[in-house]
Amino acid sequence: MSDPGQAGPSRSGISGSAPQLKKKRPKRLLIAGLAAIGLVIGLPALAVLSLLVAMMFGPVDVTPALRPFLPLAVINGPKGAPPRGRLDIARARLCWTGLRDGFGSPVLLELDDVRILDSAGHVADRIASGAIALDAFPLLHGAIAVTDLRISGAGILLRRNAGGAIDLDLPGPASSAGGGLAVDPSKLHRVLLSNTHITLADDQLHARWTVDPLEADLTPVAVKHRHGLSGTLTVGVSEVPDQGDATHPFQAKLTAKGALAPDNTLAWHIALDPVTPAGLASVLPGLDAVRAPVGLDADVILRAGPVRHYMMPADVSAMLSLGEGQIKAAGSWLFTQHGTAALHLTPGDRKAGSWPVRLTIGNVAIQLREPPVLPAAPPVASAPPVVVTQPASPPSSATAAPEIFPPPQFTASGEFEWKNIGVPRKVTGTASVALSDMPFTKLGTWWPAAAAKGARLWVTKNITAGTVRNLHITLGIGPDRTGQSADVTSVSGGLDGQAMELHWLRPIIPMEGLDAHLEFVDPRTIKIGFQNGYQPTIRTGHNVGATGTGKLILKPGSMIISDLDKKDQIGTIHVELAGDLRDQLALLAEPRLHVLSRHPIPFTHPRGNALIGFTLQLPLRAHVSTDDMTLDGHAHLTRLHLGDVAMGRAVDDGTLDTDVTMHGMTLAGHVLFSHIPADVKADTTFDDVPSGGTVDHVLAHLHLTPENVEAAGIPVSSYFYNRAEIAVNYTMIKDLPDTVALDLNMLNAGIHLPVWSKAPSVPASAHAVLYVDDGKLQSVEEIRASGPDLKLNGEAKFHPNGPPELLLPNFRISRSVGSARLTIPFSNSGPIAVHVRASTLDLTPLVQGKPKDTGSTPTTFHVPEAASGRIKGPPGRSWLIDVDADTLWYGKDSALGGVRAHIDHNGTRIERLRFAMTTPTPATVNIEPAGNTRRFTADVPDFGMLLDKLRVTDLMSGGHAKLDGRFDDTRASAPFKGTLNVTPFVITRAPEALRIARNLSIYGWLNTKNESKFEVLRFEMPVSFADGILHIHDGRAGNGALGATLEGPVNLDAGTLDLSGTIVPAFAVNALPGGLPAIGRLFAPEKGGGFLAVKFGLKGKLDDPAFSVSPFSIFLPGVLRKIF
Repeated sequence: MSDPGQAGPSRSGISGSAPQLKKKRPKRLLIAGLAAIGLVIGLPALAVLSLLVAMMFGPVDVTPALRPFLPLAVINGPKGAPPRGRLDIARARLCWTGLRDGFGSPVLLELDDVRILDSAGHVADRIASGAIALDAFPLLHGAIAVTDLRISGAGILLRRNAGGAIDLDLPGPASSAGGGLAVDPSKLHRVLLSNTHITLADDQLHARWTVDPLEADLTPVAVKHRHGLSGTLTVGVSEVPDQGDATHPFQAKLTAKGALAPDNTLAWHIALDPVTPAGLASVLPGLDAVRAPVGLDADVILRAGPVRHYMMPADVSAMLSLGEGQIKAAGSWLFTQHGTAALHLTPGDRKAGSWPVRLTIGNVAIQLREPPVLPAAPPVASAPPVVVTQPASPPSSATAAPEIFPPPQFTASGEFEWKNIGVPRKVTGTASVALSDMPFTKLGTWWPAAAAKGARLWVTKNITAGTVRNLHITLGIGPDRTGQSADVTSVSGGLDGQAMELHWLRPIIPMEGLDAHLEFVDPRTIKIGFQNGYQPTIRTGHNVGATGTGKLILKPGSMIISDLDKKDQIGTIHVELAGDLRDQLALLAEPRLHVLSRHPIPFTHPRGNALIGFTLQLPLRAHVSTDDMTLDGHAHLTRLHLGDVAMGRAVDDGTLDTDVTMHGMTLAGHVLFSHIPADVKADTTFDDVPSGGTVDHVLAHLHLTPENVEAAGIPVSSYFYNRAEIAVNYTMIKDLPDTVALDLNMLNAGIHLPVWSKAPSVPASAHAVLYVDDGKLQSVEEIRASGPDLKLNGEAKFHPNGPPELLLPNFRISRSVGSARLTIPFSNSGPIAVHVRASTLDLTPLVQGKPKDTGSTPTTFHVPEAASGRIKGPPGRSWLIDVDADTLWYGKDSALGGVRAHIDHNGTRIERLRFAMTTPTPATVNIEPAGNTRRFTADVPDFGMLLDKLRVTDLMSGGHAKLDGRFDDTRASAPFKGTLNVTPFVITRAPEALRIARNLSIYGWLNTKNESKFEVLRFEMPVSFADGILHIHDGRAGNGALGATLEGPVNLDAGTLDLSGTIVPAFAVNALPGGLPAIGRLFAPEKGGGFLAVKFGLKGKLDDPAFSVSPFSIFLPGVLRKIF
């Protein structure tokens, strides 16, 4: 090239040398290219080499080299939008000593004032200084292996989205992460963090977390190729919810220090300052239950185990502390004062699929405190109340001051084991808890509301006084039924209660003074055993024949609370009470029991001793109906007395056993029913039975003896001996009359009734069925009796407007065969009517009385009051008796025929009588009232035949006898006075003395037609009867040849007589002087006597009188016989 002003080479020169130039151009281009390539490669290499050489002497500031690239986009924004985050570094230094220390030396990058800028250029995060050491060789493979990390003065803002992803907290939508270099932390030698502050905005939990301070100096350690960390760590964490309650803000500070021990174990000591877990309720709602500060001081030992890579925990010992606050347990808040607990965790060797762990909890002691007193509601404006000041009662010296208890202390211990801690629900173990003594009134304060809430409600509501002592519980934890989780498998422990007041069934008066022991039988059952104490009762108004109050002594009993795992628990109460029967009945009459309140006892004045035991089962909830309860009770009654059991009679000295349920009651035992021993069985139902169903049933067997029947006031002891049995079968039927079946078994009895008798061991029985409606007898049916010479059947009818009737359509009693009707009015004013129609009627026993003893002969004659007219005591019932008998037996082989009789007895005496018979001779007897008297007449046309057939005497033939007299009813004894007249009759087979006396007179001798007979032409016997004494007044009898007089008393009750009389020979002539006017009594002083006569006398017992004759009295004529 030439200068511009110079002439250039000629064209021809240029053109002449052109071939040579074309040959040299490619070579020059090659050289230039190689030079350029060398420059491009050499200069960076030279720069790198210079940098490496410079780094041998210290860190090299590489900030200028990085400046063109800063700020560097690290988080991209949406498409077309600026980056969400850019990295800006104020200063960067790089250091690598590989040329000096070897190529394996780490690469150290030191950064100062590292900032993350948001899309608007604002600083979002900052690190004051930091350093990171990277292993050189992994970098050659595109990986990052951090060996050292140091950060100081960091302030990082993070955000966790609703999906759980964590990113820097920068404006704009988050971008999806991806790409980047792989980071290998296995080369890490040290982590040093200081003055670090991290804030996390948690969109998932709606809270803001702050980590401040975060101080760490951690150094990896390795034992047997198992890695761990040693050093120190201080972490402070706080949390504030975005919204909601910040009453319990969460603030926690944890410090930890770890070092490798000589035995190649890694020991860490961890301390957590007291923190209130409820502050994390927004993260873990269950932690809201712990509103008390909890502190931790723990020692953790790690060792090299079979698991690759990492050291594993070998032993953890921790001590927990609890401050003042409140803890919610099973639905209730427990207020704590302070507490401590010791934990010991022993992990086993971790294997594939399992990592066994054992946790021991001991020395748990929590002092509880009284719940705070809520402020009273503001008063409602109203008129000021009227205050009445009562004088204070002086304290009683006899009443002990109540024991004052501080709030209880909660103690616990436990041991738990996991076969694989990776499945924490599968745990086994035991836990024991205890509470110190407290009053029962405070038990509800410390008993969690959701722990067996039915049992809690029942116990806290119904045990209103007493002391809880020795409360302790041990729980066994094991697999549940599915085997996939844990459950309480066993429960033991309990508590003791002293001086309790127990409302076992409100509103019944509670038991008082009970001592009890509560025992946890299993997870679903609690058993309470109690003893001592007593049950107060109210007698007034409970139909026990007494007023006021009483008490029953409580025997050992129990209560079982079951179904603790269900919504409603079941209570089963077993109680035994001993004491006065009146108190037992008063208790059973409580309306709440629905026993005697629905079915009151129909007896009066109960007395005796009773031991009652019953089992009552009911659900433990606020409202319980009778249908929800079951009752199984038993009572043993001794020395029992019940008044007005039946027919106004009482039961005494009874021993009964009674069973009662909510559905009915049964009883069985032995009693004395009105002195008569009886075996009783009864049952009654409390359920609603259908129409025609049985409500009550009573079966009683009475054992009759003459002695106890007589003691019962039934005068039948003279009619039977040995014993008899009577069965009473009573049935109450709904909507139908009640039935009472009576069965009398007389097999072992000897019976001697006036009309029928039997010997022992001879079968005989009687039966009847009574129908009773509304307490009134409606009818008696199936009346029947059977035995030797005994068979009858009948029924009793009750008419609405008339008296009841007993109908015996046919009967056979000994020789009596016929039918009868008996009418008994309900009113005592009406007469009892008896109508008998018999083909044969045997009255022999009534006429002859009881068989006489062979060893003695009675000397008295009983005169019925109906005949004597005497009155003893008040008047009885009136009777109307009608008898119509074809044959009426009055002796073993003596009978009357064609008997028709009507008897009207007014309760005092026979008022009317009409009697007639046809055989052995017609005869009539009548009694008719006549003013204040009753006229008695008897007419026997053939008196001799009657006496012969009646076997009185066969010495008389003929004679028409008439007795006519009156009873004087104006006198209490109703004396009788009348005259017996007999028309001429003949004494056949006259005694020889009588014939001699007759033949003493020529008149008698000449008029005798038959020497063996004596004809009586006249017989007149005036008589009177009063007070059991028959008086004969001037009785006379005889014919023209011989006469006789008789007078004197016959005491029929005493069986004695004192008669005197005269025998008048040649009566027709001898009696003439006595008939002279005025002076006749001088010649014949006896009415019907004669001038000359022989005196005689009858004196002594009726059955053996002494007969005396004064033959020389014939020489004392007339009135001289009376004088001498």
